[in-house]
Amino acid sequence: MKIHQNYVALMAALGYALLVLFANIFLQSPAGLLRMGFTIALFLVSRDALATANIAKGPRSITNPARWNLAFYFALFFATFMLLALWRGVDGLAGLLPAVVVGSSLFGLLLAFLSEGKPHPYAHHFQTEKPMLLGKAGLVLYYIAPVIKLLAIWLLIKTNPVTPTYFFFFIIVIGFAFPRYARVTNGNFLWANLPTLIGYLVLVLLIGFNL
Repeated sequence: MKIHQNYVALMAALGYALLVLFANIFLQSPAGLLRMGFTIALFLVSRDALATANIAKGPRSITNPARWNLAFYFALFFATFMLLALWRGVDGLAGLLPAVVVGSSLFGLLLAFLSEGKPHPYAHHFQTEKPMLLGKAGLVLYYIAPVIKLLAIWLLIKTNPVTPTYFFFFIIVIGFAFPRYARVTNGNFLWANLPTLIGYLVLVLLIGFNL
């Protein structure tokens, strides 16, 4: 019996949340339930950005900007997940962030540049012939998006109180918005994008109940 990918995505999101729960029990970290909620949202919201960057990665070359984009998304996902798992409060962020940034950057680069250029197994779920950002200007914007997103996250965090809610909300929403390709809907937009929409709903609920 084949399980639909939407159900697989939801189960995987719960699995990531359980990993954070185990880390929370071991480290006795604060805001455990909040971080579990953000972990679910992270997985569900990021999956299209990761998948489409993987689809568009092209040849394995250091001069290929699509590979650098893929490295960015891998690194951002891993860094956010590690921060959610190892969070010890705002006061401990300064000591935790350098190690997470270095480790996630190495992880993203290795994963992006060592992977072969084989077709993505789920490419048929996306409108690969029609990028969401059309034309040469859109392509340039897509390639410089990591710099824009990092700058936006830094500015928003700098101008807002550094709380777990705002910190993770901004990283997930800004970091993984606007994937390269839209999903094939076959006339049912809600079902095709159900996991992503649930991820955004979780983010809205988390920010709404923790203002």
